[in-house]
Amino acid sequence: MNRKSRPTAQGCRRRPGRCLWLMMIFLALAGCSSLPQIKPSGLTGNGDIRERCRSVFPAAPHQFTHAIEFSMPDGSRSTALGIVLVDSSRQMIHSVIMTVEGFVLFDARRHRLLTVNRAVAPFDAPGFAEKIMADVSLIFSPPAGQLTEAGVLENGFIVCRYRDEAGLTTDVMANEDIGWAVHQYDDDGRMSRQVRAYVQAVGGIPERIELSHHQFPRYGLNLTLLQAEQLSADDERLKK
Repeated sequence: MNRKSRPTAQGCRRRPGRCLWLMMIFLALAGCSSLPQIKPSGLTGNGDIRERCRSVFPAAPHQFTHAIEFSMPDGSRSTALGIVLVDSSRQMIHSVIMTVEGFVLFDARRHRLLTVNRAVAPFDAPGFAEKIMADVSLIFSPPAGQLTEAGVLENGFIVCRYRDEAGLTTDVMANEDIGWAVHQYDDDGRMSRQVRAYVQAVGGIPERIELSHHQFPRYGLNLTLLQAEQLSADDERLKK
């Protein structure tokens, strides 16, 4: 989400067919279900790689509004609107899910602790708040934990690998021509969550994001960007 993405985004608008082809290759190669091997980048140090991995997440506070399509384990689908406030510098994220008519179904905020302001059925199921906030954080926030490796995958894409105290491993893969992906693995090295972001908008903000949960219960989220707004650090929405 930095300025470096702008020339690429404009290139995609000029040659959408080429970008679509590249996206299909990227997503096919980024679909490994177990921990892939990371190779040295061949560069002196990994500073540029770490910076490119971090650049896929908003550095400044933002508010994003998306149209969301839910794919449930039983094959059913539903739609909603989602609003996310994110401030990575404060490790704060606030998620609101509502009907297209504006009725709030879910409202939760994580800033050190998780606070659920509202949850109506089926969003009040045990453990739902923790799951959905983990999904939202995986999409919009840099991974928790320590950076353990940085380099390139077999297919040439750059990758940064993080490991947290709970034993989860998170790989962030970036390609400025296409977009980015995030894979999260459990402590046995099996993929648990996957994020795919398609960057075509000017400014590097993804126009479409897909999240899939690979372990029980399996479900998916498709997010289509409606609005992205950069906020000032003292914006009142960040303090609620």
